[in-house]
Amino acid sequence: MNYSVRWRMLLFIGSLSFVCVLASAQNQLPLTLRSITQVSRISDPEFSPDGRWIAFVSNHSGAGKIWLIPSRGGEARLLVPVGAGQTEGAGPRAQGESSPQWSPDGRHIAFLSASSGQSEIWVAATDGSEPWQVTHEKSAKHSIRWAPDGTRIAYIGNREKTQDIFLVPAAGGEARRLTEKTNEWDENRWAPAWSPDGKHIAFVSNRSEYFADDLWMIDTDGTHLQKLTTNIRVMTDPVWSPDGKYIAFNAVRNWEFWFDDQSDFYLVQMPDRSVHKLKTDAFATDLNGNLHLYWSADSKSLFYRYNRRGNTNIWTVNVEGNTVPTQVTNGDGVIRGMAISPHADLIAYVRSTQTVPGDLVTIPFNGGEETRLTNWSTRYRGIQEPLKISFLSKDGLYINGYLYQPAHLDPTKRYPGLVSVHGGGNNAYANGFHGLEQYLAQEGYIVLAIEYRGSSGYGRDFQLASWGGWAAEQGWDAVSASDYLRSLEYCSGKVGIYGGSYGGIMTLAAVTRDSSKFQAAAPFYGIYDWANAYRDGDRLMRFWVVMGMKGFKPEENPAIYYQDSTVNFVDRINTPLLIEHGELDRRAPYPQSLELVDALKKHNKVFEYFHFPDEHHGIRRPDNFVNAYTRMEEWFDKYLKTESKTEPQHAASVAGGRK
Repeated sequence: MNYSVRWRMLLFIGSLSFVCVLASAQNQLPLTLRSITQVSRISDPEFSPDGRWIAFVSNHSGAGKIWLIPSRGGEARLLVPVGAGQTEGAGPRAQGESSPQWSPDGRHIAFLSASSGQSEIWVAATDGSEPWQVTHEKSAKHSIRWAPDGTRIAYIGNREKTQDIFLVPAAGGEARRLTEKTNEWDENRWAPAWSPDGKHIAFVSNRSEYFADDLWMIDTDGTHLQKLTTNIRVMTDPVWSPDGKYIAFNAVRNWEFWFDDQSDFYLVQMPDRSVHKLKTDAFATDLNGNLHLYWSADSKSLFYRYNRRGNTNIWTVNVEGNTVPTQVTNGDGVIRGMAISPHADLIAYVRSTQTVPGDLVTIPFNGGEETRLTNWSTRYRGIQEPLKISFLSKDGLYINGYLYQPAHLDPTKRYPGLVSVHGGGNNAYANGFHGLEQYLAQEGYIVLAIEYRGSSGYGRDFQLASWGGWAAEQGWDAVSASDYLRSLEYCSGKVGIYGGSYGGIMTLAAVTRDSSKFQAAAPFYGIYDWANAYRDGDRLMRFWVVMGMKGFKPEENPAIYYQDSTVNFVDRINTPLLIEHGELDRRAPYPQSLELVDALKKHNKVFEYFHFPDEHHGIRRPDNFVNAYTRMEEWFDKYLKTESKTEPQHAASVAGGRK
């Protein structure tokens, strides 16, 4: 090739690359607290019975809507288009749509909408014709499932302060209660599971004892109720094998620790209904019951998600013969939503990474490369992969973490540090998208998000290291994270700490272990008095607290509850605290922050307190989120970026202003 021609080609390719990069940058959003609330989300992928389509939920067009996309690739379309027999703002579109479920013949999709103030079941034809409302009652509903013959829909309804299974005609009509006193009114896990022949429904219930999560089965005419498990704590929804031979679920034994995200596999063999644990060294990630198992079309193997050292991948294990677990996907990031094609040709899932919130992809069932079906992930300017590091904790254990650094870090400058502690306790921070940490790094902080002892993905022994010592010895991991940040040459020596839920618990645990290591702290919607939290909390929280306290209730071992309750040790705190909480919270009960505030006032400590009257667990409403974390950023700027005095300043506020 002529040299001048080659040079012109290189210039053209270089110019084209520059144009592509420039166009890509122009399509990226600036990372702000407001834009974090607008991040794209895709969830609940479900294959059609013929495998040709995938239904999923996304906020791509605003509120959450159900979309349909060809499973081999193509243009996505709304299930319920605007103008399909209704006006914008009326019908199911008013409050968004969720929980798509294909009818057995593939011609309809049932879904939930809260347009009337309570969740109601709707059905829409996949040809885009007008949807119809199936239920018309003032009670909360979730976990809808079609009968195999397509004539009825089972769901969990909350009537008369109890969660029970109801059956309703798919065409609409009066619902029939199938079970009674199935679960507590505030136990919102679990879904009914139809047998392939439509004669039975398997379900999880605590009807035999408040802290028992057992597997039960009932005939669909309401007869022959039977408890299938004993001394087993069910962790996920039951799923029938396509041939009806097995019911599979994840569980641990009652006397074991709640190995959340590392649960075992159990099978009920039909028709004799015997229960056995699968002989394998595999574990599944269940995320507090929100993730369940999937059967292969031939009923020979189970597919599941497993978090290993921060990365979630899809694995499979045979239920007979060789039960060696094998890994199906091999990517970095986190997988929440997934589905298996009924024709054993595709696996669909949504993977988020540190820089990409997540798109819908497929891989061949036999393995291979990903095919991207959507390209909707929000792209933010300036975000980058954190460094994966480890640091030594007080007792010799190494703790893993993710180090977010300011873009274009200047090693000659000094930056303040922040320790981020995740929620969930025995869940994980994980290697997915974390907009808040990315934002704080862009604002000039070094942020270290830690997988403290008890986090999942690092083995059961690592989870057991926190057992009976929640918010006590566990807090030293966060203190050691502060020491690590201070050891960095580009750290200013000032370090703050923050977190919500169990992150709020750990934040206060750290500053009551060694307050000198933190110049500011922000515990959000946490628990600080375990005994009172047990008194005021919802059922799942009570269950979780008892498991963490080695099976003891408060009156059975008051010493362990006292030593792990940080409200008893606020006299040790010299760190200014920013406290925030939602008034409707029962998972980490709202009175916990009131009790903490009273103790801080008594000891004349420096703090500010804000509360949100319309929030449950977490601070999720966009305006509240921006309000809460703007205040947190200002708090850290005040104490970590400037020279500030720490006079006592007791304040209370709600979203919208001081009072």
